[in-house]
Amino acid sequence: MIRIKWSILFFVFPLLILSQPKTPLVSYDFESDPKYTDELRLLKNKAHRESTTIIKSIAELSYYYKDWDTAIDYYEILLLDSPQAENYFKLGIAAARKSLEVSRFLSVPYILIAKRSVLRAHELQPKKVIFLNLLIQLYAEIPSLFGGSIAMAETKADLLRDIDPVEGRMMQAYVLEVKNNYEASKSKYAEVFQYLKEEIPVPEQWGSGLRRDLTFDLGRAAAEFKMEQELGIAFLDHYIKDSGFKDNYPLEWAYYYRSKIYLYNKNFKKVKASIKKALEINPGFEEGLELLKTVKLE
Repeated sequence: MIRIKWSILFFVFPLLILSQPKTPLVSYDFESDPKYTDELRLLKNKAHRESTTIIKSIAELSYYYKDWDTAIDYYEILLLDSPQAENYFKLGIAAARKSLEVSRFLSVPYILIAKRSVLRAHELQPKKVIFLNLLIQLYAEIPSLFGGSIAMAETKADLLRDIDPVEGRMMQAYVLEVKNNYEASKSKYAEVFQYLKEEIPVPEQWGSGLRRDLTFDLGRAAAEFKMEQELGIAFLDHYIKDSGFKDNYPLEWAYYYRSKIYLYNKNFKKVKASIKKALEINPGFEEGLELLKTVKLE
């Protein structure tokens, strides 16, 4: 069983997760994109005017292109004049994502920035779902030495369930995975699937109206826990169909999880077709290559 969430996979994750592969987050070679570098240079040339509008433009631009160093610098400047919840949250995201790009030792200050920023965002908007989502992950994954707390993660997940039944149950299931309580986690995911089937009885609408990350997470849960496979494929198909630059999870992993569901159903033709799609995107995709070897043995 593997666990994934879009916002943090840092510091002690290799110690906490079982031996199976982790789903990475999307990265981007922003330095090789002239559209970004040219626009960033133009904005920086105007930044000496100390315009909050220009500072915000640089922060948002660098955040969009996943230039986390620049995003951290400019969101910190922006917060001096505009201490809004959204700005704290994006600073937290940038810091968490940057922690993935450095060694565990160097990730510590980014972890601290992430937790402090997201906690402040949550304090300003205590019922904002995406703020709570990330805060729960931070509490669950960060060592207690740096302010992590499974108990606090559970408390916040319960609060989130009162605000949003689907998102809350998903985070409860996630925390249970962190605790390696997979049977309880599977049961909680089952509650989510059942709730969605009752609320969205038409299969063609499965995936519509849900966060992109949530559709991926539901597909991943279906694949990893061998449950609700029709729904899992529908969610992954939705993620694949509408994939774009802003997505947090690599597209090849959506094909990979879909392939695993097909494999459980012994639909080897679809397994091969789906995993080959993943390998077209990333020819060196090790998990995909391993799965393809398994299928060839059948």
